[in-house]
Amino acid sequence: MMQQSEDVKDEDLPANTLELFSELDQVLEMIDTLKPIEASSFEREFEQYTEVLSRYQEQPHLLDPHLELLLSRLLTKIRQPELPAGERDAAFKYLYIISKVRTYKVLVKFMPHELSDLEFVLQLLGQQDPKEFNNWETRYVLLLWMSIVVLNPFHMSRLDAYETAPNVPVPVNNCVINHVNTQSAPSKMDRIFELCKLYASTNDTCSSMAAYLSAKYFVRTDIKDLYLERFLDWIIEQHQADTLQVKFGQLAAIAAILKHGKREDLLPYADKLLQWIVACQYKDGNDFLKYKYFVKIVQRLGLVHLKPRIASWRYKRGTRSLVTNLGHQASAGENATSADSHDDDGAGDEIFVPDSIEEVIEELLQALRSGGNDVRWSAAKGLGRVTNRLPKELADEVIGSVVDILNPLEPHEAWHGGCLALAELAKRGLLLPYRLRELVPLLMQALFYDEMKGYMSVGQHIRDAACYMCWAFARAYNPDDLKPFVQQISSGLLTVAVFDREINCRRAASAAFQESVGRLGNFPFGIEISTTTDFYSVGIRQNTYLNISDFIAQYEEYRQTLIDHLVQRKVGHWDSAIRELTAKALHKFTYRAPEYMAAVVMPQLLAKTETIDVNARHGCVLAMGEITLALRQLELSPGSKTAYLSNQRIAELNDLIYTFLQRSFYRGMSGELMKSCTANFIRNCSLAKLSVTPQCLDSWQQVIDMCLVTKNISIRDSAVEAFAELCTAYYCLETRHTENEMIISAYLKGADNDLEENIRMGYLSALGVLPAFMLRPHLSAVLDNLVKHALTPHSAHDDHENVQTYRWSEARTQSVRALSKVVQTVGYNATIDSFADRRHFNKVMECLLQALDEYTLDNRGDIGAWVREASMTALFEIITQCPKDMLMPQHVQQTVVGFMQQAVEKIDRTRGLAGRLCCKMIHVQPALPHIRAHSQLVEIFPSDDKSVLWLFADHTFPLFCKLLALPDYSKRVLLGLSASIGQLTESLIKYASTALFQFLRSNSEMVPRLCAEIVQNFESNLLNERVTYPMLSFLEIIIGSGTIEAVLHDETNPFAEDIYRLLNLEVKGYKKLYKTATSISTFCQLVQVPRLSKRVLSKLSVFLGLQHVHVRKTAATKLYEALALHGDVTEIPEDNMDDILSLLSETDWTMPLVEVRPLRNQLCNLMGIKPPVSGTAAAANNQAAVADK
Repeated sequence: MMQQSEDVKDEDLPANTLELFSELDQVLEMIDTLKPIEASSFEREFEQYTEVLSRYQEQPHLLDPHLELLLSRLLTKIRQPELPAGERDAAFKYLYIISKVRTYKVLVKFMPHELSDLEFVLQLLGQQDPKEFNNWETRYVLLLWMSIVVLNPFHMSRLDAYETAPNVPVPVNNCVINHVNTQSAPSKMDRIFELCKLYASTNDTCSSMAAYLSAKYFVRTDIKDLYLERFLDWIIEQHQADTLQVKFGQLAAIAAILKHGKREDLLPYADKLLQWIVACQYKDGNDFLKYKYFVKIVQRLGLVHLKPRIASWRYKRGTRSLVTNLGHQASAGENATSADSHDDDGAGDEIFVPDSIEEVIEELLQALRSGGNDVRWSAAKGLGRVTNRLPKELADEVIGSVVDILNPLEPHEAWHGGCLALAELAKRGLLLPYRLRELVPLLMQALFYDEMKGYMSVGQHIRDAACYMCWAFARAYNPDDLKPFVQQISSGLLTVAVFDREINCRRAASAAFQESVGRLGNFPFGIEISTTTDFYSVGIRQNTYLNISDFIAQYEEYRQTLIDHLVQRKVGHWDSAIRELTAKALHKFTYRAPEYMAAVVMPQLLAKTETIDVNARHGCVLAMGEITLALRQLELSPGSKTAYLSNQRIAELNDLIYTFLQRSFYRGMSGELMKSCTANFIRNCSLAKLSVTPQCLDSWQQVIDMCLVTKNISIRDSAVEAFAELCTAYYCLETRHTENEMIISAYLKGADNDLEENIRMGYLSALGVLPAFMLRPHLSAVLDNLVKHALTPHSAHDDHENVQTYRWSEARTQSVRALSKVVQTVGYNATIDSFADRRHFNKVMECLLQALDEYTLDNRGDIGAWVREASMTALFEIITQCPKDMLMPQHVQQTVVGFMQQAVEKIDRTRGLAGRLCCKMIHVQPALPHIRAHSQLVEIFPSDDKSVLWLFADHTFPLFCKLLALPDYSKRVLLGLSASIGQLTESLIKYASTALFQFLRSNSEMVPRLCAEIVQNFESNLLNERVTYPMLSFLEIIIGSGTIEAVLHDETNPFAEDIYRLLNLEVKGYKKLYKTATSISTFCQLVQVPRLSKRVLSKLSVFLGLQHVHVRKTAATKLYEALALHGDVTEIPEDNMDDILSLLSETDWTMPLVEVRPLRNQLCNLMGIKPPVSGTAAAANNQAAVADK
């Protein structure tokens, strides 16, 4: 288990961790070559710059050594007086990206803050239009820059005096400022004041920066008396209870001022601000952003009212040394300073608490119930800060109010807020140890909070906050204070870490447990467990349920808690995946505590099966099956003398399914859940060889029969598995002969069902898992049935549109798989009723070889591929496992060429399976007999089938094209290649055609033989549209490639004439539009054959006069291209060629047929061929000729 955790950790560590800012030179070059925003290349260069810097979003500190250089380059550009506005805006955009990556709080420290910058920034800000969206980054950075510039140590009014009268020496004190003439222009103080008001009123990103500027500006000693009250009054006037358009920047400005200002400066305005913000009633709406600012302002007003102090009564933890804690050397007497020792100090302090504090605390307590996460989090931190300044009695009341929130009547939002608040209070030492006895039970409730709300569950955030509470407790308290609760907390955290549904809760619990082990050092087996339940290990839910939980259960301190949690909370969980994992986990726990499982858990689960909650019933049945199997395995183990299951318990298990049937629990939507768990229960009880009654067996068989015909695939599969184990365990008795006969005959009859595909699939799958003792007496009947349903119906070959079962490829797939299982089950040993009988063996082989040719199509695509894949798997298993004397040469040859054809067809999954199986079959040991050219195949295919990426066309096609050199296999390989090269996937066409052409160029002596095989493939599949559609495109590509040019121009080779003849037969009648249009390209490629050109041109002239507009346009386009390329080899007079090409390109071939045909006839005359005549006209001409005679 430990090794597994290490492996996971190594794999999941971030592989892109950076060590330094390696792109510095590149970024500097981008800054130096910066373009104005109007330039066409600016957007592309800016995106590249953003992409480079965004790589450091996770490690922004790597930019720190270079920030000064980057800023100096950009600010040098910005300061240039004659710089165009577009280039300056571009520089600000670049500067904003640095601010976004490194955060404005860090960037502002590197900004220049000389006095000369103040006027420059003010002037630029004055030139900006707040409503211009495109250049908001300019305003954002300027406001940020201003926030550092206004911190200069000089009186702001001096700057105006110096500017107005530069020749007059600046006085040392401030007394001469009042007579300065500033009527001509507003002062800098007024200008900054107006800018703060302006940008705090915008609803864009700049408003947050205006708030930051306001916090820095209005707390200055020379500004606060002149402007602070005016600014606050202005915002109060802007926001009243009936204000609809709330300006969040203004609220943020007040919150920032309250954060950064001095208490004595803000205290005069505190009451007024509190009355105003409470009157605004921002908490009553659904706008969480308003409520968040409301909470921030209220809590900071509370801090203004109270003097800064640290509560003397708070709990002070002693040593923080992990080494001391882990070594158990810390003691509460030596290291902890008890809170009681400060009671006198706390009582002696005279702390004045204004009446308004009560209102502040009440608002913060209400905010803990808010619907917004951010609001609750802010309120929790605010309560912690305010409580830290209160006397002990009042603080105790606040803590009591927070604890009261955690009660069952409160909504889940209140529980989350309460947990956060308690964690914040614990962090600050404000929860005294006597509170733990009250808080730990509430903490346990929060750790397992999970409530259904409609079709979803709430509680994830509460469990996460409860883990945060545990983390805070570990850091706040001494080990001795938490010692009475260690068992509860450690068990609760481990339970969440391994059994919580959500990954963030499991990881939070793991972190809290590790913190507790390190800080407290008194968690049982803490080190061993914490190294196993690390961040990466608890990330996979199946791993936590089945592996980590079993590791923890070896420690008795945690075992029963884990089991009880599963039984009480997870067995009836709303998520079916959790219930299934719970059952498997309980199976493992049974080996750890069999007595507890048999005596305590089983009765609880049986009692829960009476409930109306279908989820609980489903989980209980699953769990009972798994526990029963584990208990029986322990009972049957060598040396065991303990009987864990009493006769009463066995009788209850026997009656369970019969009771469900009597109560009709298998009807409706809930019945589907019950069917799946019951099938699982039957399988486990059969594996356990539980003692059963005939009535119990009948009820089990009845449920399996119901499950086999359901439409749910997983239920059918579970039923098939259960049926297999049921037959093996209970149907082998002689007394069951009659019942077995009835079951087999019923299933054979059910497999013939032609109403629903799922019914046939269920019965076929069940026939496939019959044990040998049931199969042998009925082997012929079962084989005939499976073979019949593994192939497309004979009546469908001519009229498959009207045969319902023609598209039942899934049923045929199940039948093929069932055939394979029957062969494995019966085997080749017995002489009678086994596959040592060649009749049975040949019947299966011929069926599977025919199944390789299934290419059924429906709206899902080539669904016949499922049958072909199942057939290939079955053939491989039979050929490699059967006695070698059973194999016939034709069967081996057909199997090998079938695999090779599938390995070069169009579906990646099918191609990958065929290639891998073909490679294995060639290299199987001992070698298979009757494989032709076996030595050459061994040289072509690697011995390690994993060395080839079978799903990738660029890996497999060059390999299989080498088979074209072997006449025994080349014909079928070419058939598969024609399907791949002639279809629509561009990448597949590219790799397949490249491999084929490369082979043809390298082996020119084989080209005539391969061309003859192409003709044979075409002729044998004539009018088979599955083959001929891609064949037409394949012929166009291969003829146009130039690789078979020698064959085309060899007058003794009939390839060109055969292709022309077969094309005519394929498109005869011109009924299929797509096929006719596709054939045109192939006809045009034959124009380059001189002896055929005249006949081809005559054929193309027919296409130019057909009724379909698409065919006429395609024929004209392709003929133009063919004549432009190969016109010189035709018999067309050279003088007419330009006229022909002009007529083809300039004619509108979409015109009515009566206008098109005269133009077509003119074209024929120019080409020197006879214009085509329709059948009716030809007959009339013949009659006229006879009459003349």
